[in-house]
This record gives sequence, C-alpha cells and structure tokens, in this order.
Amino acid sequence: MNTIALKEKVKEARVAKGLSQEALAEMSNISLRTIQRIEKGIVTPRLYTLQTLAEKLDVDVSDFTTDESNVQDVSKEISVLKIMNLSILVTLMIPLGNIIFPFIIWKVSKRLKDLRHIGGKIISFQIIWTIITLLFFFIAVFFTNLITGNAGNGFYSASIAYILCLGFNIVILSKSTIQLNKEYTKVLPSVPNFF
Repeated sequence: MNTIALKEKVKEARVAKGLSQEALAEMSNISLRTIQRIEKGIVTPRLYTLQTLAEKLDVDVSDFTTDESNVQDVSKEISVLKIMNLSILVTLMIPLGNIIFPFIIWKVSKRLKDLRHIGGKIISFQIIWTIITLLFFFIAVFFTNLITGNAGNGFYSASIAYILCLGFNIVILSKSTIQLNKEYTKVLPSVPNFF
C-alpha cells in the first residue's frame, strides 16, 4: 500500500476509535514520532508496526497491507518459519538438532525480514526446552537411584521424563505451526527472545 493511502487508513481508524496520536502511542508502545510520521505519509512502517496498530485499533491488518508484494513477502517469511518449526523434529534422531537446524535456517535465510524476531523466539524456546529437559532427565535419575538404591532403574524414569518433555515440545510446536498457518504473528508470546 502506498504511504498516502496508508496514512489515511491509519488516521481514519485512530479517529474512529476516538484516540489521539498520543493515546495510540501509549497503548501500542509505538513512539509518538513514528505514528506522526506514518500519518504524514513520510515512512512506510514495518509489518510488525502495522500489526500492532491494527490490533490496538481493532481493525484487520489487511486493511493496512493491501499491497500485493507485501502480502507475498509475509507469506514467504511465514513459510520459512514453518520450515524452521518443523526442523525441530530432527531432535528425535539427532541430539540438539532442535536448536542447530532451526538456527542454521534462521541465520542463512534471506527471506526473513519483518518476522525475524519470531524465528529468534522459536530457537529461544528450544534452548529453554533443552535445558529443562536435561534437568528433568538428571533429576529423574537421581531420585530413582535415591529411592530404589538401584542405578538401573534410573534409566526408565529418565526415559519417561524425556518422553513427557518431548510430548510437551511437540504440543507447543503444533500450536505455533497452526498459528503460523493462520498468519498469526504473535507466536510464543511469553518466550523471551535471546536473539
């Protein structure tokens, strides 16, 4: 969408909601200067900015992004994120593959621009998951040995702990893939982004 049409749409949606530029800036965590520049048609905002504004103004983001090339770019970025997400399943065969393969895809992909932060969140979640899984594994072995006094029994409890953690990872992976299929870009909102 050209900046002239975009500035009118954003201002129109803001006024319809009864908000000043200052109020919109405060509730969206987007600087007042950025909102002013968008409404003056000086800048073309990033997709993330448009999504945030659309969410706060209760409009569909497509109202702001009718430019066909922008839609195609987002679609390409989402397909890269889905590939990253599915590459996590490599951990079933290769230890730490859930971190290594998504990281390689994230690092070498030229398509990821506006949604690069989501790739960082996917990798960050896998790092956190791996650390927690290792802790559960060692805790299961330790307590099984402590309770039974037999080191051989620790393998079974550790295997159960790993299978439970793996199931949790697959559930989160499935949920984020479904969100990406719906082009929902607030994937893994509570996960800190280490990248």
